Amino acid sequence: MKQINGDNPGNFLNKILYFFQCIINHKKGNDGYCEINNPTLSILNLETFDKSPSRLLCDGLWNSIDYENIKSQLNSNLNFFDIGCGSGLYGTFLKKFSSQYFESYTGLDVYKNDKYPQEFSHITDKAENVFQYINKKINFVISQSALEHIEKDIFVLNEITRKLDKNNTPFIQIHLIPASKSLWLYLWHGYRQYSKKNLSNISNILKKKFNVKTSIIPLGGNISFWTHLKYITLSEFFRKFILKDKLFKWSNQKNIEKKIAKSVNKELDCKQESPIFWAFIISSNNISIKDNLVKNSKSKEGK
Repeated sequence: MKQINGDNPGNFLNKILYFFQCIINHKKGNDGYCEINNPTLSILNLETFDKSPSRLLCDGLWNSIDYENIKSQLNSNLNFFDIGCGSGLYGTFLKKFSSQYFESYTGLDVYKNDKYPQEFSHITDKAENVFQYINKKINFVISQSALEHIEKDIFVLNEITRKLDKNNTPFIQIHLIPASKSLWLYLWHGYRQYSKKNLSNISNILKKKFNVKTSIIPLGGNISFWTHLKYITLSEFFRKFILKDKLFKWSNQKNIEKKIAKSVNKELDCKQESPIFWAFIISSNNISIKDNLVKNSKSKEGK
């Protein structure tokens, strides 16, 4: 049965059915083991205007990765491939964060954003066709808030991993995706959110087919959840849908960036049992996910 796409649910009935679809999907999978890592994130600019708690936490993860160690383990400079790249902003971020270890960035999306940087390669196509674009040079596949918008997400992950594995060189994938709690934060958004059961199930599927390691990092928790719900979700729902104020922007609320920064600052240790986002990591078996991929720094720059 075709899933309801929360990005374009259509009528009111579909919006209601979307919630039931997601809640049922959160229960699917098994209770298989999925390794959890708990680094401490370092965020460059915590009080960033117009960024939600989850986006700040995701940016913090990209900033906190130990790119030098990854480069050493991959035996190569870093060649990024971004699924659902949008404006290509993360190409700019990753070039900055990975510094001298950066070699290339290629983005794939169904359209090319007008703001996409000219210095990076771009592919206009669906994620389901990703297999034909991953060459032997690619060793670092990423996605930022994209897998939930892809109807055949497991197929795409399988195709990416199959091609990387076939290349017979070390690789890593990091996919940042909304946790099941995000259903109540983003309302109608994508095809799904991901529970630990879902990720354990995907992990088991990939491990049966390929010689890979998998891991998850929880991002954010109850404090970030309530901050987002109160100042973003409920504010937008009330002002835009009840009061019909089409010009309302949650980021224009008084001191909102300080409130978000305060909540995020309390959850940089990635130890929350009920996160709002996940980092799902897949790597070739010779890559050490637990000890070497994320700097365990306790500094909180930009506080």
